[in-house]
Amino acid sequence: MRKSVTVSLFGLATVILFISQPALASSRFLSDCAPTKIDVWAKAGYALSGDSVVINNRRYQLIGIKAPQLQKKQKFYTRGQPLAKEAQNQLNRILANHNMEVGIEYGKRKMDKFNRGLIHLYVKENGKPVSVERLMLESGYVLADSETPNFLHQKCYYAAENTARSQGVALWKVAKNYPKLHYPIAISSQINTEDEGFHIYKGKILLVEKSSENYILNMDTTGIRVRKANWDNFDFEKLKALQGQTIEVRGYGFLYKGAMFVTISSPNAINKLNSAN
Repeated sequence: MRKSVTVSLFGLATVILFISQPALASSRFLSDCAPTKIDVWAKAGYALSGDSVVINNRRYQLIGIKAPQLQKKQKFYTRGQPLAKEAQNQLNRILANHNMEVGIEYGKRKMDKFNRGLIHLYVKENGKPVSVERLMLESGYVLADSETPNFLHQKCYYAAENTARSQGVALWKVAKNYPKLHYPIAISSQINTEDEGFHIYKGKILLVEKSSENYILNMDTTGIRVRKANWDNFDFEKLKALQGQTIEVRGYGFLYKGAMFVTISSPNAINKLNSAN
C-alpha cells in the first residue's frame, strides 16, 4: 500500500482556486459542443459533486464528464479522490455566475440505473448557450468520459480536457506533482487496491484477442474488456494494432484476483483511438 500524501493537497487546492481560466479548447472542435436542441431551461439548485446537480429537486448527472469521487462515510465507505470538493465548488461557481439558469439537453439514454437523469447542461453567455461540461473540463477539475449510447459532443469534451491537460491545471497538476496518488493517471505496473474507481490507466498492451463474449486487451496487470453488445462501436483490426503500444484507457476499474479490469463501450476511451487527440 502506498503512503498517504494528502497533506500536500490542501496547499495545492488553495493555489488552484486562483488559477486563471484555461484557454478555450481547439476551435475546430468547439462547434461540437453546441446543443442540438435545448429541451428546457430551468433553475438549478446546487451541485452535489463536480458532475451532478440538483434541478427541481431531482438529481442529474452531466453526460460526458467524470468528477473526482467525494468521500462517503454513510452506509458503505467510499474513498475520496483528489480535488473532489474543489470540483464541486467549481460547478457551483459556474451555476452561481449565471444566476442558476441552466439549459438541459437530454441524452439518448435519459436515465441511469440509479434513476438519475442524464443531461448535457448549458448556461447563457451573451445570449448563447455554453456547455457546462466544456467549462468544467477546461478548468481541469473533471475528466472526459464515454458511455454508450450518449456519445454526443465527444470531440468537444475531449478537446476541452486536452486544453486543461496541456496547461497542467487542477487534476493535471496533481498528476504531475503527486504521481504517488495514482490519480487521475494510474500506471498499470503500479496498480494497488486504492486504484479502483474511475481512472485513466496507462500501460503497454501485451495481448489482444477475441472471446465469444469480449474483445480482450491486456496490459501487465490491467485488463480491458469490450462486451459483445458494444462490438459495433469498434474496429477490431484497430484494436489488434494496439498490441505492443503504450496506451491510456479510461473507465471504472475494479480489482479481481489481483488484476484491474476496465470495461469500455467506446473507442474514445482509448487515447490512441480518440479522434480528438
